[in-house]
Amino acid sequence: MMTSLMRSDWCKLQKSRSLKVCLLIAFILGAVMALLYHMAWVNLGESLEATLSMMQMLGSSEQSIRQALEIIPQDDLWSYVNTALADTNVLYIAAIVIGVFVGSEYSMGTIKNSVSRGFSRNKVYASKLIFSVGVMLLTVLCYLLGTMIAAVSMFGFRSEGNASDIMLILSAYLCEFIAVSSIYVWISFWLKSTGHSIAFSLVIPMLISSVLQVVSIVNNHTDAVSRFWIFQTVTSTRSLCLSGEAYVPFLSAAVYFAVSCFGGLMIFRHQELK
Repeated sequence: MMTSLMRSDWCKLQKSRSLKVCLLIAFILGAVMALLYHMAWVNLGESLEATLSMMQMLGSSEQSIRQALEIIPQDDLWSYVNTALADTNVLYIAAIVIGVFVGSEYSMGTIKNSVSRGFSRNKVYASKLIFSVGVMLLTVLCYLLGTMIAAVSMFGFRSEGNASDIMLILSAYLCEFIAVSSIYVWISFWLKSTGHSIAFSLVIPMLISSVLQVVSIVNNHTDAVSRFWIFQTVTSTRSLCLSGEAYVPFLSAAVYFAVSCFGGLMIFRHQELK
């Protein structure tokens, strides 16, 4: 029965216009951002000392300055790949597709049909989660492909980085993307609405991240807390892995995934489907 349920979800995704549009946007945005990062790196190299002084005068902590500079990649392919993976913009693009994919099930009444046909709620939820993770990874892949094409066209395939470090970092990103997908699925099952799910998935993470950034300027001790906020952890994955704190992204991903799946399932099990 699980196979037929997943086949049905696969057919829905294949027909999804929002998925196709968002994948195209992700690809184009990846290429554009790579070009913009390259321009920023060239300009920053000419005035690095002035930029650092200005950020310090504005009250930014040393760690905040270092993280801000790490966002701008150097002229090698792996640096651009890492920057693309650390860019939370791609997560928000995937949030739209997942919100439409799950939320539309409620608006069209198909979620009730699946349950009434004998599928357990656990299997319905699991199928939505599996394909939502697939949507997330496919969106990231399109964004990454656009970035890589632009980067290779600018300076070739030259890359700097240890193979074992690269595999560790990529594994951390994979776990984080799966965790973020589970959060979006949880939100969609909770709100039961395409529009509300998308809005909540976009606004709340941005709001929390912004609050943590502002608070960190006033109190440097909040950096230790903010790095466990999954959307902040994604942006710091490379530095955490290279500094011997690889447990942070893996632990954060595991906790968020477990809590989101449990919370989403509890909500779905007790929902009245109309």
